[in-house]
Amino acid sequence: MQITAVSDIDGQRSRRGADILLELLESEGVRYIFGNPGTTELPLIDALQKRPDLHYVLALQEASAVAMADGYAQAAGRPGFLNLHTAGGLGHGMGNLLNASVSQTPLVVTAGQQDSRHTISDPLLFGDLVSIATPAVKWAQEVMHADQLPILVHRAFNDAMAAPTGPVFLSLPMDVMEEMSNVASTPPSHIDRQSIAGGLPELAQALARIAPGRLGIIAGDEVHAAGASAQVAAVAELLGAPVFGSSWPSRIPFATSHPLWEGNLPPRAADIAAKLRDYDAIFALGGKSLITILYSEGSAVPPGCAIYQVSADIGDLGRTFYTPLSLVGHIRSSLEALLPLLEQATVANREAYAKNRKEVADRNAGRRRHAIKTALQHMDEPVIAPCVAAYEAVRAIGPDVAIVDEAIATSSHVRSFLDSDWPAQYSFLRGGALGWGMPAAVGASL
Repeated sequence: MQITAVSDIDGQRSRRGADILLELLESEGVRYIFGNPGTTELPLIDALQKRPDLHYVLALQEASAVAMADGYAQAAGRPGFLNLHTAGGLGHGMGNLLNASVSQTPLVVTAGQQDSRHTISDPLLFGDLVSIATPAVKWAQEVMHADQLPILVHRAFNDAMAAPTGPVFLSLPMDVMEEMSNVASTPPSHIDRQSIAGGLPELAQALARIAPGRLGIIAGDEVHAAGASAQVAAVAELLGAPVFGSSWPSRIPFATSHPLWEGNLPPRAADIAAKLRDYDAIFALGGKSLITILYSEGSAVPPGCAIYQVSADIGDLGRTFYTPLSLVGHIRSSLEALLPLLEQATVANREAYAKNRKEVADRNAGRRRHAIKTALQHMDEPVIAPCVAAYEAVRAIGPDVAIVDEAIATSSHVRSFLDSDWPAQYSFLRGGALGWGMPAAVGASL
């Protein structure tokens, strides 16, 4: 028989660790717990019976639970919370946990751990959860006492959302979840991460010095997380610059119907350099936009092409490619502050920018027509070509339905046919571990 509250100590009710955990989750605004419970999760499941506002989303296997939490977090713009089943379940979830790490999806990942009082006897279900999780998360820690829960749970949510965003891990031993404590469930801290970058006047002048038609923009995944697609479009329209997507995206954070949308960059360094060879500079918004897969000789950035960047992740600025000026800041807030400075700095070249804007729009309209023409030419072949399958799928789905794509062999074709005003329509498995797409779509729909 479980005892959930036995006494008042210093005015604070004593309750089990699992109850404290759920109090903290509610204070963080959590509505869904994704998981697949087993024996080590029984204290949490028992405590959930008294929390009708917390909905447990049951997966048949932990990889699906991770993917559902990932899809939910990307769609909701807040950390997903999931609870895996000890060492075996954490192992099942590792592929999609690596996906989340590469995609920088904010997740608070927990797993039930064996009762720590008998781990010296090597009980069934026991494993070194912290060591297992460490390669795929920002940090991993085991909760040693129920009194530690308020600090560690709030720390987990804070750090999952801190740049670079990503998953963190807490191991929850059964005895800690059953332990009685009168620790206070402190509220979460309010942290405003929408800081405006310094150096914006210098950046505006640097971008204005680039000849019209010689600047390209990359809208990285961070644009989606920052809700900055409208601001990126405003900068592109002002400068008459084409907007590329990342070479291997988690999101397309830009309206694919926009006349300045140039499509995603290829994933080989030599091919990226060929795409960028006509530009004197690239304005990269967000980190890790020039990811490569297959090796090729040379740099993805052609000689003489300067990289300017804005990202909340200071660790990505100048990490791989030299930059004459890059700024640390929230992309939407920083672009909103940059736009009036850029408008003032580019007044003299407005006519040239307008001309280039039309040239880019005409080129992209021609690219779209060519993709459709190619698909139609293959339409009557006895074996369905990938471009035909992608064309028909995108046409049937339409512009207003979310697309969660893990068909790596046809993904480039799918992207070539996208034509939506909605900058959040398309998402992709950046980590490359299959089995993510369907459960991620379920999570995103919640």
